[in-house]
Amino acid sequence: MNKKNSLNLLLLIAVISLATLIYFSDEKSNQLEQLTSSSISDITSITIHHNKNTTEVLKHKDGQWLITKPVNIEANNFRINSVLKLINAPIHNKYSVTEINLASIGLDQPDTSIILNDRVIYFGATNPATDLRYVRLDDTVYTIEDVYYPLLSSNFSTLVSLNLLPTNSNLTKLILPEQTISKDKNNFWQSNITMSADNTNKTIEHWQHDQAFGIHEYLQRSTESSSGTGEIFIYLEGQEQAIRYLITDTDPWLILARPEIGIEYHLDIKTYGDLIPAQ
Repeated sequence: MNKKNSLNLLLLIAVISLATLIYFSDEKSNQLEQLTSSSISDITSITIHHNKNTTEVLKHKDGQWLITKPVNIEANNFRINSVLKLINAPIHNKYSVTEINLASIGLDQPDTSIILNDRVIYFGATNPATDLRYVRLDDTVYTIEDVYYPLLSSNFSTLVSLNLLPTNSNLTKLILPEQTISKDKNNFWQSNITMSADNTNKTIEHWQHDQAFGIHEYLQRSTESSSGTGEIFIYLEGQEQAIRYLITDTDPWLILARPEIGIEYHLDIKTYGDLIPAQ
């Protein structure tokens, strides 16, 4: 396992741990005053600013969250809901902006903020004695558990859905490195190589339902360092442009990249035969 893959695995574990910690923190939240009394269900738009990067997420009418910037792609609802818990985060201390030195806590010119509907929350430094994060909302500075900043300061790929295809999308054609699967005149799936109808249907089902265990910023690999090769094109009903996946690695796991939008999907290597079956 190379250093890049090891780092990605550690980052994945950290993000999952943080999201899980946030998601199941309701009991502790009930014991302390909350950042606001706003209802999470009322939030329909999220804008995250970190350094010079901006991520925008909108809630679709069916409850699915969609990333609209920097790319258009389905969001990971679990992680979005973890971020939304910030609005009701338990606070440990609070200060008026007039009684605290904003520069000393990184809130004079903060480089990270989140807008939940129209409420802006700025992130400052952590208190080295308590490891609590300073945040500013309106004219008040609060200290909260430092479980939200790592999610907001990560690459936008952290918030992308783990699904390989959009929810409820209809696949019409699948072009793999060594075969093409499409529907015949009777609307049955067929492959241009010798493969049973059962295995052909299973391949389509895996593409429609399998998930990555992690999504990361795209890393361009040299031919020498990559163990993967080949392209995959997926055509969906109602979309002229195919989804293109580039197989960039198969050791120690399967990596399917989408260089055009700057992300890559990491999957267990055991899924290779399910998604890309051989003759």
